[in-house]
Amino acid sequence: MKENTNRGFRMTKESIIPTRIIDCFQTENAEELLVSKEPCVSFGNEPCTCFTEKNSWALLDFGKELCGGLRLITRSAPVGTEIRITFGESVSEACSVIGEKNATNDHSPRDITALLSTWSDLTFGQTGFRFARVQLLSDSPISVQSIFAVSQLPEIPREAVIKTADRKLNKILDTAAYTLKLNFQNGYIWDGIKRDRLVWCGDLHQEIITSLYLFGDNANITNSLSFLRHCTPDVSWINNIPTYSAWWVIIFCDYCAYTDNQEYFRQNKDFAESILNKISSHITAEEEMNFGNDQLSYFLDWPTCDTPDAKIGAAMLMLLAAKKYLAFGDCAVCSDIIKKLNRYLTIPCKSKQVYAFQTLAGGGANSCEFLENGGAVGLSTFMAYYILKADALTGGNNMLSIIREYFGAMLSRGATTFWEDFDISWLENSGRIDALPKHGQKDLHGDHGAFCYQGFRHSLCHGWSCGVVSFVIEHLFGIQIQNGGKRITVHPHTSCPDFKLKMPLTKGWLRINYKKGILEVKAPPDVEIFQ
Repeated sequence: MKENTNRGFRMTKESIIPTRIIDCFQTENAEELLVSKEPCVSFGNEPCTCFTEKNSWALLDFGKELCGGLRLITRSAPVGTEIRITFGESVSEACSVIGEKNATNDHSPRDITALLSTWSDLTFGQTGFRFARVQLLSDSPISVQSIFAVSQLPEIPREAVIKTADRKLNKILDTAAYTLKLNFQNGYIWDGIKRDRLVWCGDLHQEIITSLYLFGDNANITNSLSFLRHCTPDVSWINNIPTYSAWWVIIFCDYCAYTDNQEYFRQNKDFAESILNKISSHITAEEEMNFGNDQLSYFLDWPTCDTPDAKIGAAMLMLLAAKKYLAFGDCAVCSDIIKKLNRYLTIPCKSKQVYAFQTLAGGGANSCEFLENGGAVGLSTFMAYYILKADALTGGNNMLSIIREYFGAMLSRGATTFWEDFDISWLENSGRIDALPKHGQKDLHGDHGAFCYQGFRHSLCHGWSCGVVSFVIEHLFGIQIQNGGKRITVHPHTSCPDFKLKMPLTKGWLRINYKKGILEVKAPPDVEIFQ
């Protein structure tokens, strides 16, 4: 197989010691695991941690979500010593067994057995985790010099710096950026580092837009888009979901408009048009869509799947794809799709996310009252960006408070990355992810979730949750990048706090200082700035 020479960001690995020992059983000198030592097997007499008997264990916290595995430096262990390592994105997941509250080894085994030996330096596992439980399964005691988490992260040469006068907002933005950064793996943009270590096209939109703002144009973006194109047969939909092919066109258009990458547009123009022609062929002259009877035939998101809103949401995605592509020039099939699907703009719906997409596609002129009803109620980490965006476009004024309520709630319960999903109702009578539930409490991780992400299968680091960064840049800071970065409009929202921003452009940097209503903007000489 030919190696891709344009693999994206270089990956670096770091060995990280635990920040705390949550609990342990039948271990001696467990506190030695918190001591920073040379990461090499020692022949000396330095203190070690001893797992004294069969089923002794230690439960470790590495302080934040990581992508990687566990490195054990062992001083003494009889040949064939067996241990069990259980990784967890929450403490309770790290203490689970397969099958308990939907705990799985799907996509990346996180509950494994491994063999140790004397004077060994071995790394086990490749998953997303913050917590790990190490248990001795053999009869003889072992002596462990160090247990490290091995973190794999991209080495990014150009990275945005965003600081506002709102400390909670800063923490939300930093957490969203770190979530996305963790999902840059092996030259692609994954959706999750524990489960969904895949390139999902529907999820990719927010990941790519946020990546452009935070890290500039990079090969991870085009690698992911091109991969989806090349692995999709002509007779299939991307990821086998009709709406995900529409998402590909939307992402392709947004990427080319932002970067003015005309070569990439020419390379993929025919593919984009083949998708649009295929979409049109599944819409009858009577303006009825016929994409099949599968559960995912009209998929916008899981909460609306198999509901009357699903078909409206699917129509809005396809309408958006046609409108975005039409902006690049005349396209008869785009005009045909728009004509056929316009009627879906005004069909009543019940969910905030579908209403938001009606707004984004050109309808829903008075949607902000509906979208802001209940504050964070009805938001999901996937759909928050689109709901907030539609709210802003129709005159909403409470976006910042909704962001602080929704994303701040995850932080308040121990999150260091944002999740595959989160419902504000989960807070009721539940604890934190960095502690076991107290008596009578619900498990925030194990007792919640739905659809394909029930219980511990639920990913607590999902790339699509990064869209809050894009929303803040576009609609709170009021920054619009146009003409491939040659024209930039900056008009902060009335609720925008003071902020400083350094953001990579296709050529150079955008620097903004906004304080007490005064705006200072610096950009490369060939960039027009409008305030």
